[in-house]
Order: sequence, then structure tokens, then C-alpha cells
Amino acid sequence: MSGNADTQNHLMQGSAVFVSASIPDPGRWEGGFDSFGITDAVVAVARAVLENGGKLVTAAHPTIAPLLLYVGAEQLEEKEQQITVYQSAAFKPILPDATERYERDGLGSIIWTDRIKDEPANPTLAPGSLEHMRKRMLTETTPVAAVFIGGMAGISDEYRLFHRLRPTAPTYAFGSPGGEAQTLVDKSPASLQAELTKSEVYPTVARHIVDDVIQRLGRGGV
Repeated sequence: MSGNADTQNHLMQGSAVFVSASIPDPGRWEGGFDSFGITDAVVAVARAVLENGGKLVTAAHPTIAPLLLYVGAEQLEEKEQQITVYQSAAFKPILPDATERYERDGLGSIIWTDRIKDEPANPTLAPGSLEHMRKRMLTETTPVAAVFIGGMAGISDEYRLFHRLRPTAPTYAFGSPGGEAQTLVDKSPASLQAELTKSEVYPTVARHIVDDVIQRLGRGGV
């Protein structure tokens, strides 16, 4: 990017980017994945968005929440809330401490959504609660783009819902770390698909994603 630091830090003008990511559970996922690659990609995307004046919206899977907390803390300068985490009340009994710290540490806010039909704190047994949470998350925050990393079937569910609710907003899926996200690379902008498929230099990939979003914002395309 070009320009001075102050200009760079505000290029996204507070726009939100939805991050859908998790490290697959080997007990429920048969495909390949690189857990270290997933974490590296998540950290790279979070840094690139926050460093350019954007904000993050996520459901903060337990394997991802600590990563976003870490990046948010290193970027925090004026106690400005930078991360919005949506959680279903169905999962409140198993909420990790890292997620609760978003509010305690002034990094962001947790938005609780209703539990549906007494569904238990199990993602495979709480489809109604998850769908309700996802709909609220994507309609209330109006993210300008979405990034998909790793994950299992829920990644594709969130892609389909995002695309239905935000049909003109770009989506970017990392292929190299594996997981369900690698099936969505062809939904990414054509100019970035080769890089998203093969590159493991995640900070560079993340920077190119944010550059693409900024260009689209400048053209009024998202």
C-alpha cells in the first residue's frame, strides 16, 4: 500500500469483515487440514483488517477466539471496540474464558442470541440456534466482505447464508490450510484464486485480500 501511516490505518473506514474459521475436529472431519496453517491465516487476516481501520465480526469458535483476542489486544490503542462476537445462548455453559475477555478487556462486544427449543450446547444438535445466531450476525453488522479459513460443514453453511444476505459482497476462502474452506476457493475473486489455493505466505495473502476489499470500497462495489 502507499500513503502515510495515518492514511493507511483508516483505509477501511471502520467497515466490518466477517471471519468464519475453526480448526476441524478430527473426530468429525475426515478431510485434511493444517492446524498451524489455519491459525497463521486467522492471525494474518485479523491483523490486516485491524491495521487498516477495519473491524471483525465473528462467531468466535473456541479454537479461534484466543487468536482474535491476541491480535485485538496488540492492535488496541484507544480502547476502541474492534471485534464483535456473536454467540448463541445455547452455548453459554461452555463459553471459553477467552471469549468472555473480549468485553472484559475492552476489545469488543459479545452479542447473545436466543437458544431455540432448548437445544443443547452441541453444534450438531443445535441447528436452529446456530441458524438464528448467524442470521442476526450477518444482518445486524452488514459486513462488506467475508473470509473463510479451515472449518467443517458449518463453513459452507455460513458461506451460503452470507452470499444470500450480502450477494454483492466479496468472499475469500483460504485453500492451503485445508478444511471445508478449500471447497470455497472458486467463490473468491478470480484474481486471487491461485494465491488463495497455493500460497502459505499468509500475511501476504491477507494483505492482498484487504487491498482488494479497499479497492472495492473505493469503487462503491461492496
